[in-house]
Amino acid sequence: MNKQFLEQIIAVYGSSIYSFCIYLTQNITEADDLYQNTFIKAIELDNLNLSINPKSYLLGIASNLWKNEKRKRLLRIKKVPQISFEELEQIYLANTTCSPQEMLEKAETAREVKQAVYNMEDNHKEVILLYYMEELSIAEIAGVLNIPQNTVKSRLFQARKQLKKQLEDLK
Repeated sequence: MNKQFLEQIIAVYGSSIYSFCIYLTQNITEADDLYQNTFIKAIELDNLNLSINPKSYLLGIASNLWKNEKRKRLLRIKKVPQISFEELEQIYLANTTCSPQEMLEKAETAREVKQAVYNMEDNHKEVILLYYMEELSIAEIAGVLNIPQNTVKSRLFQARKQLKKQLEDLK
């Protein structure tokens, strides 16, 4: 993989991969590390081409690296430091132009949804993030996570049901 090809991939897919890393890790520092490690791994594997879906491929690498990191942490019995959702809310609201009341309502809704997604099991969280945040199809998600499409559909259904219940309980 040459430097120009890598720069092209980062320019096109970098922001999507980075935002996925932020949502997975819930920590900016860890997201930076995961983002860098994703591209390092892609360079090491050196089988990335544009005819296949490079975004799905990179998301799969990021997902697998994060799972491996979590396994390592569990073995070491470390707790993952949490960051507040306020920092993520600022990113979300940075480009919004609306009244202060609307901003407050949007911020509260965003915080509730993010908290609900964060509280989900990892299997459900990944599917929700890939489907809604990265706008991948069921088939692409199945490829990223190396699971059957029916499993993706099932997890997506269960995740939506769980989110609906959590958000209704807040009201």
